[in-house]
Amino acid sequence: MRKQLSWRLLGWWCSAIAAPQESFDNQNDLNNYSDLMNITLRQIRAFLAVADTGAFTRAAERIHVSPSALSTLVKELEDQIGLRLFYRSTRVVQLTEAGAEFRPLARKALDDLEAAVAGSRALAQVKRGRVTVAASIVVAATLLPWVMQSFRQRHPGIQCILKDGFEETIRDQVRRGEVDLGVGTLIEGEPGLSEVTLYQDHLVALIPDGHLLAERGSVSWRELAQQPLICLSAESPSRALADAAFESAGIKPVAAYEATFSSTVISMVAAGMGVAALPVNVRQLSRRAGVQARMLVRPTVKRDMGVYSRSDAELTPAANAFLQHMQSFVRTQRGLPDEAADAAGR
Repeated sequence: MRKQLSWRLLGWWCSAIAAPQESFDNQNDLNNYSDLMNITLRQIRAFLAVADTGAFTRAAERIHVSPSALSTLVKELEDQIGLRLFYRSTRVVQLTEAGAEFRPLARKALDDLEAAVAGSRALAQVKRGRVTVAASIVVAATLLPWVMQSFRQRHPGIQCILKDGFEETIRDQVRRGEVDLGVGTLIEGEPGLSEVTLYQDHLVALIPDGHLLAERGSVSWRELAQQPLICLSAESPSRALADAAFESAGIKPVAAYEATFSSTVISMVAAGMGVAALPVNVRQLSRRAGVQARMLVRPTVKRDMGVYSRSDAELTPAANAFLQHMQSFVRTQRGLPDEAADAAGR
C-alpha cells in the first residue's frame, strides 16, 4: 500500500506544481495526472544522481551513462513536470525549490519499487515466502517434521506452517485455498484437485502387549474381528479401507468403541480395551505406548498416500519447492525414522 501511495503522491505532486492555477479541492483531482505520468525510472535515477552529487559529470559516472545522455534525461523529466529542477552554471548545479520538494518523493518512490522488485525476485528464487501444509495427526507427527526440518535447512527464509487435524477435512482445506498442500490418503476422482503420489503403505493390526495375537507374525481380518474392535469414525478414509477389507472377507463386525483420532485409538488399545486396524505409519506412535503392530492379511490392504493441491491454481514457488523436496525426501528416505521409512518404502 505504501509503495502505491508513494507513486501516487509523486504523480499528484507533478500535476500540482505544473498546474498551480487549478483547484485541487475535489479529491478526484488526485487522479488527474495520467497525462503527466510518462516519467521513467531512468529519468528519476538521473535526477537523483545529479541531486546527490551536485554535478552532471559525476552523476553520469554513477549511473553509467554519458553526460549528454544524462542531460537529456533530466531535460525530459523537467519537460514532463513543466518546471526546472536544477539551477545550472559552469561551476555548480543546485536544486530549485521545486527540485528540493520533488527529491524526497522521487527517492521514496524509487526505493519502494526497488524493494518490491527485490522481494519478488526473492520469492521466485525461493529465498523467502511461506508454505502451509495440512495433514492428518499421524502423518504430521511421523513424517512431516523431518521433511520440514530438512527443507528449512535448504531454504531458511521460507516459513513452514503445519496444520494437523482430521484427514477427512484436508481436501476441502486445499479446495478453499486455506492451505497450499494437503498430505493424505489419495482418493481417485476428487474434483478440483491435483494429486501426486508419495508412497504406498498398508493396514496393520494394533494389539496390546501380551495379547495372544501379538505372538503371531500376521493377523487375518477374521481373527481381528473376533476381538473387541476400536475403530475410527465413519468419515475417516482409513476406516473406509478397513470396512471394505472386512466386507471382502465376508465379515460385518460391530465396533466396540469409536474414536476420532488415531492417537486416541492407540491409547485405547494400550489400555487393553480391544484391537484396531490402522495404517502402518502409526507404528512410530504405537511402539511408544506399548502397542504391537502386525501385518493384516487375507486380504492385504494397501493405500496410496500423496499430496493434494488445487488444480485451478498454480503453486507458489515456495509450495512447489516444498512439494519437490518432500517427494525427494520420501524417495531417498534420508533421515526418516525407521518406522516411517518402512512405511514409505512399501
